[in-house]
Amino acid sequence: MKRFLWAAYGMYFLGGMTTVFFGAIMPELLSHYHTTYTSGGFLVLLQSIGFIIGVPITAGYMKRCHYRFILSGSALAVAVAQMGILCLPHFYWVELLVVLNGIGTSALETAVASYVMELFAGRRAIFMSRLEVAFGVGALTMPAVASALVAMHGWRLTALLVGGFAVVLAVVWASTSVFLQPATVAVEGQMDAHTAAPPIFKGRAAKLSVLMLFLLMVFVYVGVEGSLNSFLPSIFTVYLKTRPYFASLSSSAFWMAMVSGRMAIGWIVRRVSYERYLFGSLVLGLVFIFLLTQSRALWVSYLTVCGLGLSMSAVYSITMVYANHTFPGMERMVTSAVTAFAGVGGAVFPAVIGYAMDHFLPSQVLWMMLGFVAVLLILFLTIYGCLRVMRQRTAVKGSKHPDST
Repeated sequence: MKRFLWAAYGMYFLGGMTTVFFGAIMPELLSHYHTTYTSGGFLVLLQSIGFIIGVPITAGYMKRCHYRFILSGSALAVAVAQMGILCLPHFYWVELLVVLNGIGTSALETAVASYVMELFAGRRAIFMSRLEVAFGVGALTMPAVASALVAMHGWRLTALLVGGFAVVLAVVWASTSVFLQPATVAVEGQMDAHTAAPPIFKGRAAKLSVLMLFLLMVFVYVGVEGSLNSFLPSIFTVYLKTRPYFASLSSSAFWMAMVSGRMAIGWIVRRVSYERYLFGSLVLGLVFIFLLTQSRALWVSYLTVCGLGLSMSAVYSITMVYANHTFPGMERMVTSAVTAFAGVGGAVFPAVIGYAMDHFLPSQVLWMMLGFVAVLLILFLTIYGCLRVMRQRTAVKGSKHPDST
Protein backbone atom coordinates (compact mmCIF):
# COMPACT_ATOMS: atom_id res chain seq x y z
CA MET A 1 0.00 0.00 0.00
CA LYS A 2 2.91 2.39 0.65
CA ARG A 3 4.05 1.93 -2.94
CA PHE A 4 0.53 2.74 -4.13
CA LEU A 5 0.45 5.93 -2.05
CA TRP A 6 3.89 7.14 -3.10
CA ALA A 7 3.05 6.50 -6.74
CA ALA A 8 -0.19 8.46 -6.21
CA TYR A 9 1.78 11.37 -4.76
CA GLY A 10 4.04 11.17 -7.82
CA MET A 11 1.01 11.45 -10.09
CA TYR A 12 -0.20 14.60 -8.36
CA PHE A 13 3.33 16.02 -8.50
CA LEU A 14 3.22 15.37 -12.25
CA GLY A 15 -0.21 17.02 -12.38
CA GLY A 16 1.21 20.15 -10.75
CA MET A 17 4.08 20.23 -13.24
CA THR A 18 1.86 19.84 -16.30
CA THR A 19 -0.62 22.44 -15.04
CA VAL A 20 1.98 25.23 -15.10
CA PHE A 21 4.17 23.74 -17.86
CA PHE A 22 2.99 25.95 -20.72
CA GLY A 23 3.01 29.09 -18.63
CA ALA A 24 6.62 28.39 -17.65
CA ILE A 25 7.86 28.13 -21.26
CA MET A 26 5.25 30.29 -23.01
CA PRO A 27 7.52 33.18 -24.15
CA GLU A 28 10.11 30.81 -25.65
CA LEU A 29 7.48 28.60 -27.25
CA LEU A 30 5.69 31.53 -28.89
CA SER A 31 8.99 33.05 -30.01
CA HIS A 32 10.00 29.79 -31.69
CA TYR A 33 6.73 29.65 -33.63
CA HIS A 34 6.71 33.42 -34.31
CA THR A 35 3.17 33.77 -32.95
CA THR A 36 1.38 36.00 -30.45
CA TYR A 37 0.12 35.76 -26.88
CA THR A 38 -3.35 35.35 -28.31
CA SER A 39 -2.20 31.95 -29.59
CA GLY A 40 -0.66 31.30 -26.18
CA GLY A 41 -3.97 32.01 -24.49
CA PHE A 42 -5.63 29.65 -26.95
CA LEU A 43 -3.18 26.91 -25.92
CA VAL A 44 -4.17 27.38 -22.28
CA LEU A 45 -7.83 27.15 -23.30
CA LEU A 46 -7.13 23.95 -25.28
CA GLN A 47 -5.48 22.38 -22.24
CA SER A 48 -8.56 23.22 -20.17
CA ILE A 49 -10.78 21.68 -22.86
CA GLY A 50 -8.64 18.54 -22.81
CA PHE A 51 -8.92 18.44 -19.03
CA ILE A 52 -12.72 18.61 -19.21
CA ILE A 53 -12.86 15.93 -21.94
CA GLY A 54 -10.64 13.63 -19.89
CA VAL A 55 -13.03 13.38 -16.94
CA PRO A 56 -15.89 11.41 -18.58
CA ILE A 57 -13.39 9.31 -20.54
CA THR A 58 -11.64 8.33 -17.31
CA ALA A 59 -14.90 7.70 -15.46
CA GLY A 60 -16.04 5.39 -18.26
CA TYR A 61 -12.83 3.37 -18.32
CA MET A 62 -12.75 3.07 -14.52
CA LYS A 63 -15.95 1.02 -14.69
CA ARG A 64 -14.40 -1.52 -17.06
CA CYS A 65 -10.62 -1.52 -16.64
CA HIS A 66 -8.07 -2.36 -13.95
CA TYR A 67 -6.62 0.55 -12.00
CA ARG A 68 -3.11 -0.19 -13.34
CA PHE A 69 -4.31 0.29 -16.91
CA ILE A 70 -6.03 3.58 -16.07
CA LEU A 71 -3.10 5.08 -14.17
CA SER A 72 -0.39 3.83 -16.53
CA GLY A 73 -2.42 5.03 -19.50
CA SER A 74 -2.90 8.52 -18.07
CA ALA A 75 0.84 8.87 -17.38
CA LEU A 76 1.62 7.64 -20.90
CA ALA A 77 -0.79 10.19 -22.40
CA VAL A 78 1.16 12.96 -20.68
CA ALA A 79 4.46 11.38 -21.79
CA VAL A 80 3.36 11.20 -25.44
CA ALA A 81 2.18 14.82 -25.37
CA GLN A 82 5.41 16.06 -23.80
CA MET A 83 7.68 14.06 -26.12
CA GLY A 84 5.72 15.37 -29.07
CA ILE A 85 6.19 18.96 -27.92
CA LEU A 86 9.90 18.23 -27.43
CA CYS A 87 10.14 17.60 -31.18
CA LEU A 88 8.66 21.06 -31.91
CA PRO A 89 6.32 19.94 -34.71
CA HIS A 90 4.01 22.20 -36.72
CA PHE A 91 1.93 24.48 -34.45
CA TYR A 92 -1.28 22.65 -35.36
CA TRP A 93 0.23 19.48 -33.94
CA VAL A 94 1.23 21.37 -30.82
CA GLU A 95 -2.42 22.34 -30.34
CA LEU A 96 -3.45 18.68 -30.54
CA LEU A 97 -0.69 17.67 -28.14
CA VAL A 98 -1.85 20.32 -25.68
CA VAL A 99 -5.32 18.76 -25.69
CA LEU A 100 -3.78 15.31 -25.10
CA ASN A 101 -1.72 16.75 -22.26
CA GLY A 102 -4.90 18.09 -20.67
CA ILE A 103 -6.66 14.75 -21.06
CA GLY A 104 -3.77 12.90 -19.42
CA THR A 105 -3.60 15.36 -16.53
CA SER A 106 -7.34 15.11 -16.00
CA ALA A 107 -7.25 11.32 -16.12
CA LEU A 108 -4.50 10.95 -13.54
CA GLU A 109 -6.10 13.41 -11.11
CA THR A 110 -9.59 11.93 -11.49
CA ALA A 111 -8.43 8.33 -11.11
CA VAL A 112 -6.08 8.88 -8.18
CA ALA A 113 -8.61 10.99 -6.26
CA SER A 114 -11.40 8.46 -6.90
CA TYR A 115 -9.34 5.51 -5.66
CA VAL A 116 -8.24 7.43 -2.55
CA MET A 117 -11.86 8.34 -1.78
CA GLU A 118 -12.87 4.69 -2.03
CA LEU A 119 -9.95 3.23 -0.08
CA PHE A 120 -9.60 5.61 2.84
CA ALA A 121 -13.16 6.32 3.90
CA GLY A 122 -12.15 7.55 7.36
CA ARG A 123 -8.95 9.31 6.31
CA ARG A 124 -9.88 11.01 3.06
CA ALA A 125 -8.96 14.53 4.12
CA ILE A 126 -5.56 13.42 5.43
CA PHE A 127 -4.55 11.71 2.19
CA MET A 128 -6.13 14.31 -0.09
CA SER A 129 -4.14 16.99 1.73
CA ARG A 130 -0.95 15.05 1.03
CA LEU A 131 -1.89 14.73 -2.63
CA GLU A 132 -2.52 18.46 -2.79
CA VAL A 133 0.89 19.10 -1.21
CA ALA A 134 2.49 16.99 -3.94
CA PHE A 135 0.55 18.96 -6.57
CA GLY A 136 1.68 22.27 -5.08
CA VAL A 137 5.32 21.18 -4.94
CA GLY A 138 5.10 20.19 -8.60
CA ALA A 139 3.58 23.55 -9.49
CA LEU A 140 6.37 25.33 -7.59
CA THR A 141 9.16 23.18 -9.03
CA MET A 142 8.23 23.48 -12.70
CA PRO A 143 8.84 27.26 -13.12
CA ALA A 144 12.18 27.04 -11.31
CA VAL A 145 13.39 24.16 -13.48
CA ALA A 146 12.10 25.84 -16.65
CA SER A 147 13.87 29.08 -15.72
CA ALA A 148 17.17 27.25 -15.28
CA LEU A 149 16.79 25.50 -18.64
CA VAL A 150 15.82 28.77 -20.35
CA ALA A 151 18.95 30.39 -18.93
CA MET A 152 20.99 27.55 -20.48
CA HIS A 153 19.15 27.95 -23.83
CA GLY A 154 17.61 24.50 -23.43
CA TRP A 155 13.98 25.40 -22.72
CA ARG A 156 12.62 22.59 -24.89
CA LEU A 157 14.30 20.07 -22.55
CA THR A 158 11.60 20.98 -20.02
CA ALA A 159 9.25 18.75 -22.01
CA LEU A 160 11.83 15.94 -21.90
CA LEU A 161 12.02 16.22 -18.12
CA VAL A 162 8.25 16.10 -17.64
CA GLY A 163 7.77 13.37 -20.25
CA GLY A 164 10.56 11.26 -18.76
CA PHE A 165 9.03 11.48 -15.29
CA ALA A 166 5.65 10.48 -16.76
CA VAL A 167 7.24 7.41 -18.38
CA VAL A 168 8.76 6.40 -15.03
CA LEU A 169 5.34 6.67 -13.38
CA ALA A 170 3.73 4.64 -16.15
CA VAL A 171 6.26 1.84 -15.53
CA VAL A 172 5.74 2.05 -11.76
CA TRP A 173 1.98 1.70 -12.10
CA ALA A 174 2.30 -1.14 -14.59
CA SER A 175 4.35 -3.06 -12.01
CA THR A 176 2.34 -2.09 -8.92
CA SER A 177 -0.02 -4.78 -7.69
CA VAL A 178 -2.18 -3.91 -4.69
CA PHE A 179 -5.36 -5.58 -3.54
CA LEU A 180 -7.61 -2.52 -3.34
CA GLN A 181 -10.07 -3.49 -0.64
CA PRO A 182 -11.36 -0.49 1.34
CA ALA A 183 -12.09 -2.41 4.53
CA THR A 184 -8.42 -3.40 4.91
CA VAL A 185 -6.98 0.10 4.74
CA ALA A 186 -9.62 2.51 5.99
CA VAL A 187 -9.05 1.64 9.65
CA GLU A 188 -5.25 2.06 9.68
CA GLY A 189 -3.68 5.15 11.26
CA GLN A 190 -5.23 8.32 12.66
CA MET A 191 -8.66 9.26 11.36
CA ASP A 192 -10.26 12.51 10.25
CA ALA A 193 -12.15 14.44 12.92
CA HIS A 194 -15.77 13.42 13.45
CA THR A 195 -18.20 14.97 10.97
CA ALA A 196 -21.99 14.63 11.20
CA ALA A 197 -23.32 11.51 9.51
CA PRO A 198 -24.57 11.78 5.92
CA PRO A 199 -28.25 12.77 5.68
CA ILE A 200 -31.01 10.59 4.35
CA PHE A 201 -32.27 12.22 1.16
CA LYS A 202 -36.00 12.14 0.46
CA GLY A 203 -35.61 11.68 -3.25
CA ARG A 204 -33.39 12.05 -6.28
CA ALA A 205 -34.21 15.76 -6.68
CA ALA A 206 -32.98 16.61 -3.19
CA LYS A 207 -29.79 14.64 -3.70
CA LEU A 208 -29.05 16.24 -7.07
CA SER A 209 -29.77 19.71 -5.69
CA VAL A 210 -27.24 19.34 -2.87
CA LEU A 211 -24.69 17.78 -5.24
CA MET A 212 -25.13 20.72 -7.62
CA LEU A 213 -24.43 23.13 -4.76
CA PHE A 214 -21.17 21.28 -4.07
CA LEU A 215 -20.25 21.42 -7.77
CA LEU A 216 -21.00 25.14 -7.98
CA MET A 217 -18.81 25.67 -4.93
CA VAL A 218 -15.93 23.84 -6.62
CA PHE A 219 -16.56 25.72 -9.88
CA VAL A 220 -16.29 29.11 -8.14
CA TYR A 221 -13.35 28.19 -5.90
CA VAL A 222 -11.12 26.80 -8.65
CA GLY A 223 -12.03 29.79 -10.80
CA VAL A 224 -10.94 32.19 -8.04
CA GLU A 225 -7.71 30.25 -7.42
CA GLY A 226 -6.91 30.11 -11.14
CA SER A 227 -7.57 33.83 -11.48
CA LEU A 228 -5.27 34.64 -8.58
CA ASN A 229 -2.55 32.45 -10.11
CA SER A 230 -2.87 34.20 -13.45
CA PHE A 231 -3.39 37.82 -12.48
CA LEU A 232 -1.82 38.48 -9.07
CA PRO A 233 1.42 39.79 -10.64
CA SER A 234 -0.56 42.04 -12.98
CA ILE A 235 -2.64 43.38 -10.09
CA PHE A 236 0.52 44.11 -8.09
CA THR A 237 2.10 45.84 -11.07
CA VAL A 238 -0.84 48.09 -11.92
CA TYR A 239 -2.51 48.55 -8.52
CA LEU A 240 0.59 48.88 -6.34
CA LYS A 241 2.84 50.37 -9.05
CA THR A 242 5.59 47.88 -8.20
CA ARG A 243 8.33 46.54 -10.45
CA PRO A 244 7.54 43.45 -12.54
CA TYR A 245 10.20 41.39 -10.72
CA PHE A 246 8.65 42.04 -7.31
CA ALA A 247 5.16 41.66 -8.72
CA SER A 248 5.93 38.18 -10.06
CA LEU A 249 6.96 37.14 -6.57
CA SER A 250 3.35 37.59 -5.42
CA SER A 251 2.35 34.42 -7.26
CA SER A 252 5.27 32.53 -5.70
CA ALA A 253 4.32 33.82 -2.24
CA PHE A 254 0.73 32.70 -2.80
CA TRP A 255 1.79 29.19 -3.83
CA MET A 256 4.34 28.83 -1.05
CA ALA A 257 1.61 29.74 1.44
CA MET A 258 -0.77 27.27 -0.26
CA VAL A 259 1.75 24.43 0.04
CA SER A 260 2.51 25.32 3.66
CA GLY A 261 -1.18 25.34 4.48
CA ARG A 262 -1.73 21.99 2.80
CA MET A 263 1.10 20.47 4.79
CA ALA A 264 -0.72 21.45 7.98
CA ILE A 265 -4.13 20.16 6.89
CA GLY A 266 -3.30 16.55 7.79
CA TRP A 267 -2.93 17.70 11.40
CA ILE A 268 -5.89 20.11 11.36
CA VAL A 269 -8.50 17.70 9.96
CA ARG A 270 -7.77 15.22 12.74
CA ARG A 271 -9.10 17.86 15.14
CA VAL A 272 -11.57 19.95 13.13
CA SER A 273 -14.60 18.70 11.19
CA TYR A 274 -14.98 19.34 7.47
CA GLU A 275 -17.74 21.90 8.06
CA ARG A 276 -15.76 23.92 10.59
CA TYR A 277 -12.66 23.92 8.42
CA LEU A 278 -14.51 25.15 5.34
CA PHE A 279 -16.38 27.83 7.29
CA GLY A 280 -13.20 29.13 8.92
CA SER A 281 -11.24 29.06 5.65
CA LEU A 282 -13.84 30.96 3.67
CA VAL A 283 -14.33 33.59 6.36
CA LEU A 284 -10.57 34.14 6.55
CA GLY A 285 -10.40 34.24 2.76
CA LEU A 286 -12.97 37.03 2.75
CA VAL A 287 -11.00 38.93 5.39
CA PHE A 288 -7.68 38.68 3.54
CA ILE A 289 -9.08 39.66 0.13
CA PHE A 290 -10.81 42.62 1.79
CA LEU A 291 -7.48 43.62 3.34
CA LEU A 292 -5.87 43.33 -0.09
CA THR A 293 -8.43 45.80 -1.49
CA GLN A 294 -7.50 48.27 1.25
CA SER A 295 -3.72 47.84 1.21
CA ARG A 296 -1.41 50.11 -0.77
CA ALA A 297 1.84 49.12 0.96
CA LEU A 298 3.82 46.38 -0.81
CA TRP A 299 4.90 44.48 2.31
CA VAL A 300 1.37 44.48 3.71
CA SER A 301 0.05 43.15 0.40
CA TYR A 302 2.59 40.31 0.46
CA LEU A 303 1.53 39.37 3.99
CA THR A 304 -2.10 39.49 2.87
CA VAL A 305 -1.40 37.22 -0.10
CA CYS A 306 0.38 34.75 2.19
CA GLY A 307 -2.60 34.80 4.56
CA LEU A 308 -4.94 34.24 1.64
CA GLY A 309 -2.90 31.26 0.46
CA LEU A 310 -2.81 29.73 3.95
CA SER A 311 -6.52 30.24 4.61
CA MET A 312 -7.74 28.77 1.31
CA SER A 313 -5.04 26.13 0.81
CA ALA A 314 -7.29 23.08 1.19
CA VAL A 315 -10.75 24.38 0.28
CA TYR A 316 -10.79 22.31 -2.92
CA SER A 317 -9.67 19.04 -1.37
CA ILE A 318 -11.86 19.36 1.73
CA THR A 319 -14.88 20.28 -0.39
CA MET A 320 -14.26 17.14 -2.46
CA VAL A 321 -13.94 15.06 0.71
CA TYR A 322 -17.05 16.64 2.26
CA ALA A 323 -19.04 15.91 -0.92
CA ASN A 324 -17.93 12.27 -0.90
CA HIS A 325 -18.80 12.02 2.80
CA THR A 326 -22.28 13.38 2.04
CA PHE A 327 -22.91 10.86 -0.75
CA PRO A 328 -21.51 7.50 0.45
CA GLY A 329 -21.21 4.84 -2.24
CA MET A 330 -21.03 7.46 -5.02
CA GLU A 331 -17.29 8.18 -4.76
CA ARG A 332 -16.38 7.75 -8.42
CA MET A 333 -19.31 9.75 -9.74
CA VAL A 334 -18.90 12.55 -7.20
CA THR A 335 -15.12 12.79 -7.65
CA SER A 336 -15.42 12.81 -11.44
CA ALA A 337 -18.09 15.52 -11.34
CA VAL A 338 -16.02 17.63 -8.92
CA THR A 339 -12.95 17.31 -11.16
CA ALA A 340 -14.97 18.26 -14.25
CA PHE A 341 -16.46 21.36 -12.64
CA ALA A 342 -13.00 22.30 -11.38
CA GLY A 343 -11.76 22.17 -14.97
CA VAL A 344 -14.63 24.34 -16.21
CA GLY A 345 -14.11 26.88 -13.42
CA GLY A 346 -10.38 27.00 -14.16
CA ALA A 347 -11.17 27.79 -17.79
CA VAL A 348 -14.05 30.26 -17.42
CA PHE A 349 -13.02 32.48 -14.51
CA PRO A 350 -9.55 33.51 -15.78
CA ALA A 351 -11.20 34.55 -19.06
CA VAL A 352 -13.73 36.66 -17.13
CA ILE A 353 -11.06 38.22 -14.90
CA GLY A 354 -8.82 38.81 -17.94
CA TYR A 355 -11.64 40.74 -19.61
CA ALA A 356 -12.20 42.67 -16.37
CA MET A 357 -8.49 43.54 -16.18
CA ASP A 358 -8.78 45.17 -19.62
CA HIS A 359 -11.94 47.12 -18.85
CA PHE A 360 -11.94 47.89 -15.11
CA LEU A 361 -9.55 49.18 -12.48
CA PRO A 362 -7.46 46.61 -10.55
CA SER A 363 -9.22 47.65 -7.33
CA GLN A 364 -12.56 46.82 -8.97
CA VAL A 365 -11.22 43.42 -10.04
CA LEU A 366 -10.22 42.71 -6.45
CA TRP A 367 -13.73 43.60 -5.32
CA MET A 368 -15.05 41.15 -7.93
CA MET A 369 -12.90 38.42 -6.41
CA LEU A 370 -14.14 39.40 -2.95
CA GLY A 371 -17.67 38.94 -4.27
CA PHE A 372 -16.83 35.50 -5.64
CA VAL A 373 -15.45 34.39 -2.25
CA ALA A 374 -18.63 35.73 -0.63
CA VAL A 375 -20.62 33.55 -3.05
CA LEU A 376 -18.47 30.59 -1.95
CA LEU A 377 -19.37 31.23 1.69
CA ILE A 378 -23.08 31.55 0.82
CA LEU A 379 -22.99 28.25 -1.10
CA PHE A 380 -21.30 26.49 1.81
CA LEU A 381 -23.80 27.87 4.34
CA THR A 382 -26.66 26.78 2.08
CA ILE A 383 -25.23 23.25 1.88
CA TYR A 384 -24.69 23.13 5.63
CA GLY A 385 -28.21 24.42 6.31
CA CYS A 386 -29.84 21.94 3.92
CA LEU A 387 -27.98 18.96 5.39
CA ARG A 388 -28.76 20.09 8.95
CA VAL A 389 -32.50 20.36 8.18
CA MET A 390 -32.48 16.89 6.57
CA ARG A 391 -30.80 15.35 9.61
CA GLN A 392 -33.23 17.02 11.99
CA ARG A 393 -36.22 15.75 10.02
CA THR A 394 -34.79 12.24 10.08
CA ALA A 395 -34.22 12.48 13.85
CA VAL A 396 -37.80 13.72 14.44
CA LYS A 397 -39.26 10.87 12.38
CA GLY A 398 -37.09 8.40 14.27
CA SER A 399 -38.36 9.68 17.63
CA LYS A 400 -41.98 9.45 16.46
CA HIS A 401 -41.53 5.87 15.30
CA PRO A 402 -39.31 4.17 17.88
CA ASP A 403 -38.17 0.62 17.27
CA SER A 404 -40.72 -1.74 18.76
CA THR A 405 -37.94 -3.97 19.95
